[in-house]
Amino acid sequence: MSPGRALPRAAAAAVLLAGGLSATVASAKPAPDPAADDATIAQPLAADSGDGCGSTKGTFGWHVGTLTVDVNGTVTDRSCFVEPYPDLYSTVARFTALTANKPARLVTQEVDNGQRDFEFSFPGPVQAITVQVCRHASQPVPLPAPPDYCGPKQAYRPPTATPVRATTHRTATAIHGPDQPED
Repeated sequence: MSPGRALPRAAAAAVLLAGGLSATVASAKPAPDPAADDATIAQPLAADSGDGCGSTKGTFGWHVGTLTVDVNGTVTDRSCFVEPYPDLYSTVARFTALTANKPARLVTQEVDNGQRDFEFSFPGPVQAITVQVCRHASQPVPLPAPPDYCGPKQAYRPPTATPVRATTHRTATAIHGPDQPED
């Protein structure tokens, strides 16, 4: 092979390689923004047993990118009876995460005669969470008191994020030559 013939082949290979690289770069998806995936929107939560004796309150932390949810707060149980009668009930807060194509996930938090802090998470993507506070008899209760009862279910959906005003940054490359004026 003569040295003159190798040069066009090398040049052709370089052009093909450069074309392949530019096609790869052009078709590449933009890298995900980890800050956007980690953005969390706080949403207050509250529910009660319907009689003022059991309640829960706290905050959902909805992760925007993954729709995982951090849950933290307190569950409170207090006696509904006048002293010296003991309260025969404990309070249970039931958190149910609803997701598409997966069974619902249930987490309960219970306290008897006091207040208890809690913190847990639901894996995403969560479409909704219901919260219900129930009172359960810790031992048989005299009639006419009900053995167990619950307050109304509270339903929470992911909050919609208010988009931050988007700005577009444009860059231009100046071309200077005999036909282009200088700035």
